[in-house]
Amino acid sequence: MTDPAPSATNPSQKIDPSAFLSIIRPQNCIIGGLTVIAGTAMAYKMAPIGPDIFAYLPQFIFGYFAYFVIAAGGNVVNDIFDIEVDRVNRPHRALPSGRMTIRQAWYYVSFLSVLGVILAWLNKPFGLYGPLIVLVFIVIGYAYAAKVKTFGLAGNFMVAFSFAFGVFYGAIVYGEVIGHPFNVPLPIWLFFVTAFMILQARETIKGAEDVEGDDLRDVRTIARVYGYETAAVVAALLNLIGVTCYVLVWVLNFASWNLWPLLLLGAGIVLGAAVAPLTGPSDKKRLLIGSTLDKIGALVGLLAFIVIPLYEVFFLI
Repeated sequence: MTDPAPSATNPSQKIDPSAFLSIIRPQNCIIGGLTVIAGTAMAYKMAPIGPDIFAYLPQFIFGYFAYFVIAAGGNVVNDIFDIEVDRVNRPHRALPSGRMTIRQAWYYVSFLSVLGVILAWLNKPFGLYGPLIVLVFIVIGYAYAAKVKTFGLAGNFMVAFSFAFGVFYGAIVYGEVIGHPFNVPLPIWLFFVTAFMILQARETIKGAEDVEGDDLRDVRTIARVYGYETAAVVAALLNLIGVTCYVLVWVLNFASWNLWPLLLLGAGIVLGAAVAPLTGPSDKKRLLIGSTLDKIGALVGLLAFIVIPLYEVFFLI
């Protein structure tokens, strides 16, 4: 691995606060942390114990920020291993631009990892499962950036899994407090598959967007190995599976039909993401539209999975 600038290993280099913020991709961490809130809220809806949902406010807070900092650390590790690719695809990022050194980045990763484990422990002092799950997140993030990312489909799998697994973490956080850590209800599984498929589709589209830079690390994305058309078809199928699971949440009566606007909005956006790459499998603009719609659709679905249990708790009881 080469350093992004002559000062990349210079411990006396000044710290650039903007680099420490941008390298963690805070917008992605904010969205990802919401999966934990969704999982905790849905788990409470399915098995409400205690005076009210506000009794579990510490679990919402510590769970959210545990996910946030671990995801942030994973993004930093990813940029460390992707520095040569980013010189081509994203030269403005902190490491290839020289605004942060490799040494600073590794110190940052260490700090975020330790903080994440502490926050997970605070969910339930002396609890075992929360910190263990966080450690798994850390290992997955490192393995993805170091090697698995170059495997293409397997790398996409790990990205999608890490994001979607936040809902399981949220459910387990609640379950550990009430004494049933692995009682994961069906709507949690439906949300997991919804999020996983949409994120897998988005990573497939992004692989088509980044073909030139991926040549540098020989990343075996679907677009590089099988072509742009195949990648577009795979992404469309993944999005359709995600939409189907999303709709099932309403069909199986886990969500009130009063929330039908969220159903139509989320499903419509993701269907648009499925269609856009098919209309121009190698067109950068069409691919960008597809990946952006998937990101927006995932956010709408995430908000829906937070609203669904809260709506029932506050308006239907």
